[in-house]
Amino acid sequence: MTAKPLITCVLLLLAGLAIAPATLAQADAADSAAAPLPPDIRLVIDVSGSMKRNDPNNLRQPAVELLVQLLPEQSRAGVWTFGKWINMLVPHKPVTQQWREVALGKAKAINSVGLYTNIGEALEKAAYDLESVGNDYRTSIILLTDGMVDIDKSPDLNKREWRRIADEVLPKLKDAGITIHTIALSDNADKNLMSKLSLSTNGMAEVAHTADDLMRIFLKAFDAAAPAEQVPLTDNQFVIDSSVEEFTALIFRKNPAEQTELVGPDKAVYSVASEDKDVKWHRADKYDLITVRQPLEGEWGVKAEMDPESRVTVVSNLNLRVKPLPLNVFKGQQEDLSLFLQEDGKTITRKEFLKLMDINAVMEAGNDEFDLQEFWRKRISGESPPDDGKYQHPLPVFDKGGIYQLNVIVDGKTFIRQFNHQFHVRQPFGAEVKQLFEEGKTEYVLIANSYNQSIDIPRTQVVATIITPENRKKIRPLKATDVDTWKANLLPDVEGEYQAIIKAKGFNSKGEEFEVTLDAITFNYSLDGGFTEEKAPFFEATATPEITPTPSPQPEDSTESAAEAPDQAPAKEGVPSWLLYTILGVGNLLLFALGYFAFKKIMGKNDDILEQFSEEKVAEQIETPPPPPEPEPEPVPEEEPPMEDLEPAMEDLAQPDTNDEMPPPDDMSQDDLESDSEDLEDLDDLDAMTADEEDVDNELEAEDDEMVAEMLKAQGLDLAEDELDEAISTLIDDLDAQGEDDEDEDESEPKN
Repeated sequence: MTAKPLITCVLLLLAGLAIAPATLAQADAADSAAAPLPPDIRLVIDVSGSMKRNDPNNLRQPAVELLVQLLPEQSRAGVWTFGKWINMLVPHKPVTQQWREVALGKAKAINSVGLYTNIGEALEKAAYDLESVGNDYRTSIILLTDGMVDIDKSPDLNKREWRRIADEVLPKLKDAGITIHTIALSDNADKNLMSKLSLSTNGMAEVAHTADDLMRIFLKAFDAAAPAEQVPLTDNQFVIDSSVEEFTALIFRKNPAEQTELVGPDKAVYSVASEDKDVKWHRADKYDLITVRQPLEGEWGVKAEMDPESRVTVVSNLNLRVKPLPLNVFKGQQEDLSLFLQEDGKTITRKEFLKLMDINAVMEAGNDEFDLQEFWRKRISGESPPDDGKYQHPLPVFDKGGIYQLNVIVDGKTFIRQFNHQFHVRQPFGAEVKQLFEEGKTEYVLIANSYNQSIDIPRTQVVATIITPENRKKIRPLKATDVDTWKANLLPDVEGEYQAIIKAKGFNSKGEEFEVTLDAITFNYSLDGGFTEEKAPFFEATATPEITPTPSPQPEDSTESAAEAPDQAPAKEGVPSWLLYTILGVGNLLLFALGYFAFKKIMGKNDDILEQFSEEKVAEQIETPPPPPEPEPEPVPEEEPPMEDLEPAMEDLAQPDTNDEMPPPDDMSQDDLESDSEDLEDLDDLDAMTADEEDVDNELEAEDDEMVAEMLKAQGLDLAEDELDEAISTLIDDLDAQGEDDEDEDESEPKN
């Protein structure tokens, strides 16, 4: 009887021993999976001749040198240069000290002598091992160029190469899990292609407007490709704890000639001239890169005037791990912050340790990274730490496009860690106005492109409503191009502020229908400068009340006045409200009387004017339009684009009318609209002249207003918001049906 329980106990013990290693193995796998993979970074550098203009001081060399110095051990890297031909400048190998020395020497060979810009083949050469790319490294390509796809003098060949990159090269890189970070070193670069490459692979797309921006943006790309543990650098001070095995301080000097010094916790001073086996110091033209092994625990100081890009990274067995966040977020998207601490590669779950943590997250935002302002702050840690040691908290909804930066600081009393992540929040579509010179003429083109790479380009229609400085609304359908954009010509006639409201309707790659209206884009047009985009401030300025001197107030009881201030604000003016209203009423009566006598005097001399605008005359004009007036000597600026810009959706407007009677507004041709514009102005002037005349016939006035409103609607002007939205939706539907109904539309008759 006692044998069975004994056997059962032995079996349970053996089963437990068998299960325990599996459980431990799963826990170890989860911890190891949380650790970031070592980076594999491949630099692809443009050396075409145009770089002489956009990078005259060849700042690509020091930028590459900095990245070579920052690459961590156990990573892999390589450098390729390209013009017409592609050259592997630095072999793609594991990063060692020998590799660094070779790379630093080869970087001096970067030049600007290439004839073409062979972007597609350069990407293929950098991904030479595409079929064998595994999961052992986090592979990234950093592409720097200042031009367009340019492999031949033939524009057709260049267009075919563009499509090959988008349709063949990019999908292969994406499927292999390669992230592409792009840096456009010119506003003339193909930013549409750069965005497509980056956003399709969750990469960073940046534009360096000047060569001086290159170092900063290169560093951002490196941080995205190879994130490193950081400690806060505040007021030229940073704290090193006992777990840090090594730290690297990257100090960008505001004054290039200044000598940087480090001051240790023991007050020892280190400089580029110091000889210490544990200190490695590299001084470049604009920065110092200092690596200290086995540093003393305590507070360190930096003696130098630093730029904000300076930072201190550490190698430690105590790490802050943050779940990777996207580099590109769409407006309205929700993301969660998830983080935990690791010691020796294992997640820390000890409650007594986690209770000491003070974890805070701060979010900043702005139109660019130079005007970031804090708008959100949250304490992530609490009195009761999570059982699994993993903190989670939702980030704010990103309801406005711009640059956002998340900063997380963990203060563990004996150590401090920091995490920074910068990303873009975008609308599904973007737009810009480009100034082009063709056949000796200057043209302005509104170009829209999709940031959402899941949109089915051929099945998507885009329409823009252009609001002129005169508050006139014009509808412009944008035609699809062979480089996955939509465009329409703009014909500005007056200087001032223009707005473009873009509406897109179509399908995504899954066949799901979408319709989106973008935020208004504001452009300022001048004859000298053309179109320039005017960005509104990211944050609305807080109104500061203007303080104006007031007459010496009579002494009042302070307590009583404070209590009654909200209700008696008008009384402080010293004038009763009833007296003000009386004065205003009398003044209005006087103005009305003067206006009436002036009107009668003018109209007495111009009775024939009233006669020709009588009800009978207006009716005659409606039935038989008068011949167009003689053209003025000066040219009249064209307000509408050629009709082919509106084909075939606006075809109803373009049908000729053979009847003598004025056609309904929906059937009016573009020429009719333009020729009748002066009649509209005359009617508007008549309405203005007779606005205050009580004897005007109400029926005639209503009839004129209705006719004017119909004419304006026929031109796409003066529409209410719901009517304008309906007109745009109708236009998009017509454009979408264009391919199926071309023959029927050609044979269709104009409406009567």
